[in-house]
Amino acid sequence: MLKNLEKYIATEELLASDSKLILAVSGGCDSMVMLDLFRQIGHDFVVAHCNFKLRGTESDSDEVFLRDYCGEHGLELYVKTFETREFALQEGISIEMAARELRYQWFYELMDSLKYDFLLTAHHQDDLVETMLINLSRGTGIRGLSGIHPKKGRLVRPLLFASRKQIREYAQTNQVPFHEDSSNKELVHQRNLVRHQIIPLLEQINPAFKSNAAKTAGILKQTEQVYQAKIDEEMTRFMSKVGDNLHLNIAYLEQSPFAESLLFEVLHPFGFNADQVFEISQLLQAEAGKIFYTETHRLVKDREVFILTPRAEDQQERFYIEKDCLSIAVPFEMQFSKLRKDEQFQFSREKNIADLDFDKLDFPLMLKKWEQGEYFQPLGMTGFKKLSDFFIDKKFSIPEKEDAWILYSGGKVVWIVGHRIDNRFKINKNTDAVYRIRFSL
Repeated sequence: MLKNLEKYIATEELLASDSKLILAVSGGCDSMVMLDLFRQIGHDFVVAHCNFKLRGTESDSDEVFLRDYCGEHGLELYVKTFETREFALQEGISIEMAARELRYQWFYELMDSLKYDFLLTAHHQDDLVETMLINLSRGTGIRGLSGIHPKKGRLVRPLLFASRKQIREYAQTNQVPFHEDSSNKELVHQRNLVRHQIIPLLEQINPAFKSNAAKTAGILKQTEQVYQAKIDEEMTRFMSKVGDNLHLNIAYLEQSPFAESLLFEVLHPFGFNADQVFEISQLLQAEAGKIFYTETHRLVKDREVFILTPRAEDQQERFYIEKDCLSIAVPFEMQFSKLRKDEQFQFSREKNIADLDFDKLDFPLMLKKWEQGEYFQPLGMTGFKKLSDFFIDKKFSIPEKEDAWILYSGGKVVWIVGHRIDNRFKINKNTDAVYRIRFSL
């Protein structure tokens, strides 16, 4: 096992000889075997243990066991206790997800504070196969089917070459002490259901299922590299970044023989699942306006592009501008000046400048996003028009409408910033002083 570990580390280029490591050790068989092996290799490492307080005295017993073991072998140990159930309830997530978020956040904080290079976990070949099946059940791309990778950033999984059976045999042969986690047998957990019921059924079909699946994952990992290179090349042709948004060119997707794959690779990292991506791919020639949501992002079908935007908070921010204010920096930069309307004055026609009649303004002015049902009198018109109708006439996309900022005076619209001033505040022959506003996003 030790020689195979050293060979795997070298082949996969996981670690340098002088890498400083944190070993995540639960006290179970897998992590204790990893700890035993790395004691023999001679790397500079410390041990990190999480007590999630989920199994009563059993959780505390694991911590005591690790403290005794590390003390006996002169190993530096860091322990963190979490109120996992309370965190899960507070965040509205499952216990499993809560434990994962808590432990990895702490592990990376520990790495940063100690200035260590890598975090090592004891995931093995069986974990890889289980992950493949779970990802397959959820709907995934080629990346998900390749399972767990041996190295991802600062996270290293050095035992992926070994099966659970091989690790157990090593522990027994070398008398490696460990604690059994009773929750590993509870079928309420998705992974345990796959482990104890689904995989045994597949092994009835082919006893070599797990080893064959692991080999397939290796092949898919190499295939993924070729696939990703092609995807990256395609993305430069149909995807562009506009501010905080991504624009996906619909015309390019329409002629692409693998539009759905392209959409999946772009959208999946933002929380869109396979069913959503399929539905989106069927809308390339549909009318604009369809919207898809995830917890963090939104995709809008516009006329020529799909627009991917971060989901905005519901809070309506308001910014006030006093008469003597010269500039603001939030929500964007604006400069304010008062000019005399004399013979030298020249009216600006630039979109980012508004020249207004100073005496018609009531201060403080207010700057905020527009709301449905609001009206204004567009420059050059005597009648009123809904802001929403103005946006439609100007062919604003949904994100552009939502990003529109409005300047108000006394509750009246003064300026759709960057687009049109209100006729009621325009300069005329009776204007004495001009209030000039310049903005830059």
